[in-house]
Order: sequence, then structure tokens, then C-alpha cells
Amino acid sequence: MSPVATLSTEAARRAVLRAADELFYARGIGGVVMSDIRDASGVSMRRLYVMYPSKSELVAAWLTDRHETWMAWFATSVDRHVAAGVDPVLATFDAIAEWVTAPGYRGCAFINSLAETSELDDAHRAIIAGHKRDLVTHLAHLAARDHTSTPPWLPAALAVIIDGAIVQCTIFASTDPLDAARSAVHQLLETIPT
Repeated sequence: MSPVATLSTEAARRAVLRAADELFYARGIGGVVMSDIRDASGVSMRRLYVMYPSKSELVAAWLTDRHETWMAWFATSVDRHVAAGVDPVLATFDAIAEWVTAPGYRGCAFINSLAETSELDDAHRAIIAGHKRDLVTHLAHLAARDHTSTPPWLPAALAVIIDGAIVQCTIFASTDPLDAARSAVHQLLETIPT
């Protein structure tokens, strides 16, 4: 019996979601079949289908897990930059700079997934929209830390700027778009009374 066969349900689920994250992010949802997940996770096909009876259910679980993992990473990274004296809003760009320069970076998994219209359903789109709404909410909290007169439109505008910078960093394989976005937001913040 393989060591993976003796994993607890939770450990097997984590192995499957880790494999799904690596493969879906690297190849896209359409470029991965359940046997790829089996091979990468070491979890048998039977057990995989007991946990996730369809690829659609696995994609939903992956998107949910990716959201939780990414938001936790993002919050921690931003807080680290804030602790070093960076404005909380500008710290978002510093955190994203770490991400876009990391090995294996392929853009935003949620934006990338939306392009795969034949692989997604309304439940997947709802998870993706929830991720983007949570990001706006997080940006609102960050803006409120040091900018008490933040206009109500600022968090949504920041999210648009961030998503645009992420897409362009992916297209151009450069952090120049992120640097430009950070500079523009820095100038914008200068115009907001404290």
C-alpha cells in the first residue's frame, strides 16, 4: 500500500488541492484532467472521485482554496510592508511586486480562469467575483488606516488599477506596469486630505 493511500481524508484533500493549484495555475483548467491530479497528488482515482465527484467540483474547491490562501498571503505581505513604514495602500503594490517576480508567476488565477469559458459555470464565476469583492473590502480597510477622508470610490478604483497592473505585468513579463500603477496611486493619495 502506498503511503498516500494511508493519508487521512484531510491530508489527501490537501494533497489534491496542492496538485490542483500547481496544475491549474500552470496549465489552465482546460489543460488538466483528473488523471493529472491523481498522478500529481498520489491520491487514487477512486478516492479522488469520492472527494470530488466531478472536475467542476474540484475546480470550485480549488478556487475557494486559492482565494483563502492568496488573501492570507496578501494580508501578511502587506502588513509586513506596513510594519516597515510603508503607507498601507502603497504596500499593496509592494506585496504584489513580490508575487509577480516570484518563480512560476502566471498572473491572477482568477482572471486567467475567467478566460476558460467552456470550463466554468455560474458557481465558479460566483467564487471568482467573491474573491474580487473581498479584495475591494480589504483595500477599503487598508485605505481607512491612514487616509480617513478616503472617497468611497477609492477601493474599487484601486482594485481596477491592481488588476490592470497584474495583467500587464503578465503580458510584458515586467514590473514596469506595477511601478507605474504605484506611482499613479501615490500621486492620487497626495490629493486626498488626511
